[in-house]
Parts: sequence; C-alpha cells; structure tokens
Amino acid sequence: MPAVWALSDLHLSTSGSKPMDKFGDHWGDHAGRMAAAWDATVADDDIVISPGDFSWANKPAEAAGDFAWLGARPGKKVMVKGNHDHWWPGSQKKLAELLPARTYVLKKTACILDDIGFFGARGGDFAPLTRYGDTRTQADIDAWLDREERELDMSITALDALEQARGTPLAVRICCFHYPPIPPGRSHSRFSKRIREAGATWCVYGHLHGKELGPAKVEGLLDGVEYRCTSCDQIDFTPTLIGRW
Repeated sequence: MPAVWALSDLHLSTSGSKPMDKFGDHWGDHAGRMAAAWDATVADDDIVISPGDFSWANKPAEAAGDFAWLGARPGKKVMVKGNHDHWWPGSQKKLAELLPARTYVLKKTACILDDIGFFGARGGDFAPLTRYGDTRTQADIDAWLDREERELDMSITALDALEQARGTPLAVRICCFHYPPIPPGRSHSRFSKRIREAGATWCVYGHLHGKELGPAKVEGLLDGVEYRCTSCDQIDFTPTLIGRW
C-alpha cells in the first residue's frame, strides 16, 4: 500500500542563480536538505504531491537541473503550477517532454495513481494585495478566480472521465492547489465548494511562507475536507505524510 506524501514550494535553483538563504538562514542548502529528507522518507512506490513553485527558472531549458534533481528522488510525483513557475511551457506536449519519468502535472487535467485520484488547479488571491503595492482591481482578481475555477472544473471533469473509463471506484480523491483555496478567516470559498462536491477528502496546498501566517494558513477539517499547507519551510523541508490507501 503506497503512502502519499506532500512537499510544496521547493523553489529550486540548482543553477545557483537565486539562492533561497537570502530569505533567512533556515533556507540554507534547502535543496540538499530536502533531498536527504525525501530520500530517507519516501519509498519508490510512494507518491509525493508538490503543488507549485517548483523552480525559479524563467525558461524551460533553465529548469533542466531542477528537473534532474526531481528525477533523482524516489516515488511518483504530482504537481500543479505555482505563481513563480515562469518556466512553464505553453503546450502539454512541451511540458511532457520536460518532465522526468513518473511525474504528472495537473493543468486542466487529472491523473490516477494506484487507486488514488488527483485533480487541482493553481488558484489565486481573493483580493488585491494592497500592502505590497498591488495595482490590480477587485474586478481583475475576480476575472482571475473565474479562470481558475473553470480550470478546476476541467480537472474534476477529467478525473471523472478517468474513473469512469477504469470501471471501478477510486479509494480516495485528493485536490492539489497552489494558493490557499479559502480566504483568511473563512471556512469556505468558491473553490472549497467545488472541491467538496468533487468528492475530495484531502486538499493539499502551498504558497505561504514565514513564521507569522495568522489566519492565512487554513488547515484542518472543513466541510468534510482535510486541508493541509505543505510549503517546505512550514514542514521542516521534509515530506509530510498525507495517508496510505
């Protein structure tokens, strides 16, 4: 019975162009520490969810070393796009050519590994980040969220089709998100409603960093779905266990 682990927001830069320790000493050699923890924790038939902000690269070719790092790690990998994944190519074909073996990316798509179904989307901010000089209007944000909700629905539809084609029900459905799918201080959102209706029992997300996250870090059982923030600095740069099915 394979285990499902999660480790998000790896922010790899094997080229050395953007070291993460400028964000604090706790990020020192984080890629090496993650590799050691991953290799010691994850079995080769396990699954690791990494929902976004995989690499600092700006172009696909610049991410080659980061994907070599990923390919050297045990387990199957499931990924979604993060807001810093600027390397992401524009077509599914080019994306498939870039990925290591046994790596699955959810972009209007879904996958089934063993008896576990995965769907998801990137998500987005629920309001302009005015404290950071964000010039977007609420209308801009709403248009962005509309697009992400459509992509989430497409991923759910894809998983439904995969399950129907295989002819037997899935053991569990897991939603992979990048941004927190629920606004700070709230217990639901447009996304959480769709995640629940799609039959997910888990939603794994990332995006958040730092020590003082406050209500932005939504975790625990909400409306029948267990939410977990798995940004690497939030879980000591070590894959965290989601479950075994």
